Amino acid sequence: MAYIPEDKIDEIKDQLDIVNIISEYVDLKQSGNNYIGLCPFHNEKTPSFTVSSQKGIFHCFGCGEGGDTISFIMKKENLSYPEAIQFLADKLGIFIETGKVDKELYEHRKKLYAINNEAKLFFFHNLLTNPIPKKYIVERGLKKELINKFMIGYATEKSQDLLNYMLKKGFKIEDLLELGLVKQSKRNNSLYDAYRNRLIFPIIDLRKNIIGFGGRTLVDDRAKYINSPESLVYHKSNNVYGVMNLRNVSKENKVILVEGYMDVISLSNYGIDYSVASLGTSLTIEQAKLISRYTKNVYICYDGDEAGINAAERALEIFRSINISPNIVKIPDGLDPDDYLKKYGRDSFNQLLENSLNPILYKYNNLINEYDLNDIDQKVIFLNKLTELLAEIESKLIRDEYINRFSDDLSLDRDNLQYEINKILNTKTIDVKTKKQVVKNQSDKGYKKILLESLRYIIFNPNISEDIIEVSKFLSEKTEFWTKTLDIVKKIDYNSEKSIKDQIYDFNIDDKTKLIFDAVFKVKDYNYYLNNDNAENYIKSMEKNKLIIEREILKSQFILLEDYDKLSDELKNVYNKLAMDIFKLDIDIKKMT
Repeated sequence: MAYIPEDKIDEIKDQLDIVNIISEYVDLKQSGNNYIGLCPFHNEKTPSFTVSSQKGIFHCFGCGEGGDTISFIMKKENLSYPEAIQFLADKLGIFIETGKVDKELYEHRKKLYAINNEAKLFFFHNLLTNPIPKKYIVERGLKKELINKFMIGYATEKSQDLLNYMLKKGFKIEDLLELGLVKQSKRNNSLYDAYRNRLIFPIIDLRKNIIGFGGRTLVDDRAKYINSPESLVYHKSNNVYGVMNLRNVSKENKVILVEGYMDVISLSNYGIDYSVASLGTSLTIEQAKLISRYTKNVYICYDGDEAGINAAERALEIFRSINISPNIVKIPDGLDPDDYLKKYGRDSFNQLLENSLNPILYKYNNLINEYDLNDIDQKVIFLNKLTELLAEIESKLIRDEYINRFSDDLSLDRDNLQYEINKILNTKTIDVKTKKQVVKNQSDKGYKKILLESLRYIIFNPNISEDIIEVSKFLSEKTEFWTKTLDIVKKIDYNSEKSIKDQIYDFNIDDKTKLIFDAVFKVKDYNYYLNNDNAENYIKSMEKNKLIIEREILKSQFILLEDYDKLSDELKNVYNKLAMDIFKLDIDIKKMT
């Protein structure tokens, strides 16, 4: 989620009534100026949870939890700070995604949620009254309570079934099109239901809104699954299917990541109610971060076929980027979780979890299975990939353990394997140093170009020199030559018979500074810098450039604080201030465009 301007956060805070918000979770009774109730964060029989309406804070004298409305929602709903702000903004009818309060857009989103909810009920009713989906559910062996838990529905074969129903309810065609519930034919502009002859899986977000749908064909349709398009309410990269299961993660202290809707439902069918699925072909960084808020103990359980193996490897890299090392569950015989559970049962599946592999062993086993080590050419490729895999391990201690183990497994000479790994590690070190130097050189080159232009205006147009010096002050922090060259330029005597160039070269300057001035005088037309309009435009560009540089510096700090959920309260304050400062600079820069 993008950062939220501080003034909008303050506006939301001003409208919050902490008693009303907490009363939705706790039975509060007035006691003097405050309210008391049983703490929602620990078990107690005597109320020790106190809410102050005047101060806008809560505190539990039993477990020590306390804070304001936002921190209460963060803890109770397990939301990050920005998500808690969004959660409360929804309650107040404030739309903040655009960085501004937009009641009209908020009302539109609220209407889209209502449409999705009505569609969910329509599909659910269809399932209860139609034998086709019932037969499929019986064949899959799904328990009846799962239909209610996941609100599974059914879209009939009729082309305008949902469309006619929604129009009778008073909903507009353009809204149905926006949500992807209805489509329009390109051939004759006729309207038709997007979902037909499909089992329907409503997709729910953390705030329990219906944000989209997935549909599985029950006939020989070309597309096995179709899903809602991106919309104002649905962003598939930010959500997971089965999000309600994340609330069960704390019981097991683990979460199972599976491929699709039916995998989540099938696992729940066997009492394994702590799985979720990514919405789409591969996991996204946003989905990984969402999962990691509930537990770092992740089990990737994709199908055992080639596509599942490739998807698991991509998911590993995503989790690795946020410093999580998942376990990988290998399902044998190319089965999916549902097939395996049906064939071998829950106890056997739990054994698969216990025997799951960490990323290194998983990749190692895949390499073993991929190459024929009796073939010399394939073995060479295998050994190259193995050394690359081992070189990825940052900890030398852990790397050495794997080197010893794999050397024994493969009857390899340990020293030779270590030698090949060291070659890769040394190359990586050189690459990092080179990249840092390239970035520095590019940065220096950019500031040098500004330095040269500023010096040209100061030297060739003394009438405007003071203004140029003023807007170029920031160069003193960016390049060592600014102060040195400026001191020389200030010694120029414009009444002297000597040329400016000769005067400068007569001063005692070192070779590097001389090169700067050589570049300064390498211009075809000095008159360009005498033109006051050009000078004024340059001053404006410099003022804008200064703001852009300031913004980039703040952004580099902001990126370091990217993982908001892991920040301390103090760093969260820094995060929000940086976000606000960047927001203000963006506005100032746009004004100058």
